[in-house]
Amino acid sequence: MATVKDVARLAGVGSGTVSRYISGNGSVSKKSAEKIERAIKQLNYRPNSMARSLSSRRSDLIGVWVPSLEGPYYHMIIRAVEQELRLHNKHMILANAEDARSDADRRAHFDYLVNRDCDGILMSCSLQGTFELARTCEHFANLVLLNHQADALAGRCFFIDHELGGRLAARHLVELGHEKIAVITGRLSAQDARQRHDGFLDEMAKLGRSVPEDCVVEGAFSYAAAERLVSAFLDMNLDFTAVFCGNDKVAMLLISELNNRGISVPRDVSVLGYDDVDFAAYTAPPLSTIHAPIDEMARSACRQLLNLTYDTDLPFQERFEPSLCVRRSTAALGLGPNANTNATRTG
Repeated sequence: MATVKDVARLAGVGSGTVSRYISGNGSVSKKSAEKIERAIKQLNYRPNSMARSLSSRRSDLIGVWVPSLEGPYYHMIIRAVEQELRLHNKHMILANAEDARSDADRRAHFDYLVNRDCDGILMSCSLQGTFELARTCEHFANLVLLNHQADALAGRCFFIDHELGGRLAARHLVELGHEKIAVITGRLSAQDARQRHDGFLDEMAKLGRSVPEDCVVEGAFSYAAAERLVSAFLDMNLDFTAVFCGNDKVAMLLISELNNRGISVPRDVSVLGYDDVDFAAYTAPPLSTIHAPIDEMARSACRQLLNLTYDTDLPFQERFEPSLCVRRSTAALGLGPNANTNATRTG
């Protein structure tokens, strides 16, 4: 295996010059840099990442903090971030705060990343308050926030316009002729769920429709809890022809339980999800949903984190708009499964 000395010998320069070229610390003439690069390629030399980190005082590690790994939403975020980091020769360390029960517990998971010398950290944090997050940014500068909106943290917050997503959901169901609409929200203590629900109710009011309070049920986080919730929701025997679900996971469980009870989707009840996660197109029937650009949001946040951390100039945007993706789980009132024949997406 080739060493720094081998590269220096072939390039005709000193070992210190090679070390400066590899680490990026210190000046190296263009002529010497070209010689070193040719020698590296000829010898198939691979710099020792640990030695390079010590010399540059950078680990090339990016921490990713998520509140849970249950369900496809966070898997999509992690996959997008990991792919984006690999494009820039960086690596990921994951902290899953699923077992956290307090702010102190969540902070401990954050400190786990800091103590492993992560150069920067990306947090998915719809449950944390802006003040708490601002304090975290003060103590750790190279930080970006996913799925959180706060003017005080501009340039660090990357979010989907969930209020618009709620409005799109209301318009779709009303345009299909539904008047009796029930809602299974996300956890309303989370910023994104609250924005989505508020947008939905406000748009329903603008369209001259109301949603009775007893037709609104707050959702659960885990699959097991969501399954129990869906069963209890249907046991209430509410009068509705359509249901807007705060995420695709709940929508999938609802369709399954409706089918178990002999209720056809969408002939008897239309079901609309939210997020457009990987499995949405493969439910039976394929799920109509609000497409949230999760992949694009995560990649953009990752690029800005690289900018803050490594002084790069990668393009990014902070706000993303959802869109309606119509498949076969929603239909015009009384028309049933033949009302939608192809998946379509509208903004």
